[in-house]
Amino acid sequence: MQIFWHGFSSIRIEAKTGEVASTLLTDPFFNDSGLRFPRTAEPDILALSHQDRSLFNLEGVGGTPFIISDPGEYEVKDLFVRGIQDPTAETEKFRPLIYRFDAENISIAFLGACKRALTAHEQEQLGNIDILIIPVGGGNVLDSKIAAGVISTVDPRIVIPIYFDLPGVKEKLQGIDAFCKQLGVCQRQDALKLKIAKKDLMNEDLLVAVLEKA
Repeated sequence: MQIFWHGFSSIRIEAKTGEVASTLLTDPFFNDSGLRFPRTAEPDILALSHQDRSLFNLEGVGGTPFIISDPGEYEVKDLFVRGIQDPTAETEKFRPLIYRFDAENISIAFLGACKRALTAHEQEQLGNIDILIIPVGGGNVLDSKIAAGVISTVDPRIVIPIYFDLPGVKEKLQGIDAFCKQLGVCQRQDALKLKIAKKDLMNEDLLVAVLEKA
């Protein structure tokens, strides 16, 4: 499995089970945000972290992906997706979602639009998680302090921080160093992408994988 970060809460996951290859993309953003979204993306699945689809740059995504923006369980090309929404946590008509992705026997939690601690319902629906993809920049998403608490609750083997400040970003966000300082002592790996297999998850120490924008 390979995981790439395009900026903000946009992640690309490339997985292969046997001869079946699949690509999942999250949260394509508009270019007026200060970053440029790659137009080469043609995923099999497009998972949105909010039910209001107008918040995302759907026209910037190529191909004909299967789009998910509602809670439920989905399977596309051997990639399993569970959209999770606590009906008691928010009351507006269109609400954020969190996700659990399963591929190559690896479980991934994606909290793209999350801005609060997880509820008991959400924790139960997520279950045991190998990789946690979590926003850390504050503003409309989790800040570093709340994110650190969520990490303690989920207890993953690997954390991929997203939605933090980058050069050119117009939104006021915290930087990645503020998050790492809040998290404390941990193993940090800066990379262009995360390439991971199930056997690589045996280490008991938490790894923070800081990905460069792809």
